Amino acid sequence: MLYLAVAIVCGTLYSVFFKLFACKGLDSLQAIAFNYLTALGLGLIVGMSESGSVLPVGLAPWVAAVVLGATFVGAFVMMARSTVRCGVTLTTVASRVSLVLPVVCSYLLFPEGDVPRWGAIATILLALVLMFAPTNKESKEERTARRGRGAVAMVLYPLGVWVLFGVNNFGLKVAQTTLIAPQESAMFSAVIFAFAALFGFGALLIRDGGRLRVEPKSALGGVALGVANFFVTWGMLRGLPEVPASLFFPLYHTSIVALVAVLGTVAFRERLSAVQWAGVAVAAVGIVMFFV
Repeated sequence: MLYLAVAIVCGTLYSVFFKLFACKGLDSLQAIAFNYLTALGLGLIVGMSESGSVLPVGLAPWVAAVVLGATFVGAFVMMARSTVRCGVTLTTVASRVSLVLPVVCSYLLFPEGDVPRWGAIATILLALVLMFAPTNKESKEERTARRGRGAVAMVLYPLGVWVLFGVNNFGLKVAQTTLIAPQESAMFSAVIFAFAALFGFGALLIRDGGRLRVEPKSALGGVALGVANFFVTWGMLRGLPEVPASLFFPLYHTSIVALVAVLGTVAFRERLSAVQWAGVAVAAVGIVMFFV
């Protein structure tokens, strides 16, 4: 259970970090770039320390790593923007319930597999709809932000998080089952982090006109984010052999949703309506139904 606890704590932290970045005025894109550089370093250390671990062989895994590196950066950029605009709780729920996408996509592309639990999927989608309900405690500025383009952003950013996290999960699942051997798994993750870091720093150079202006506090924030990001994967890889998946995943996802909802309310004073709290509860129920 120790590894499960590590995954839960780190998964909660990297959701909360984006809110802290906004509160402290950190450059989120710079933090994201340094996050993947940190995760790359940790991935190489772990990958090279594991007996029999090797780099992926063939073109297909490397193409997949390039695509996933780009979508990993895109998911974190979208998560940072959604956290600022829509709050850490809604954004976290969107990222957690994205687990339905790889299951549905796998069934549609490979229909000979297991039939999805449609009742659980419907429950999870209901939770996402409930989370979009406007709070009845909005300030005047928040009500103004919901009008026009602000209203569109309040929907598109969390949906973007939901889609991109789902794409990442599906891509990793396809790569691990069809493109790479078990002994290539650790180094494959490191290769994804390497390309993600390249895309992240490339985006910084484009944004800043070809000059990299490193802000120490943003870089340090990125290092902290990268440590949490890496140990989520590490905790899951180490914990799943010890805890049945039917217990591990419900505890992992529901704990993160619950912890972030409490932290969002207490630490960041996010004001959820009764309908949105119901959405949090329904999301937790749906996740449990999905795996049990």
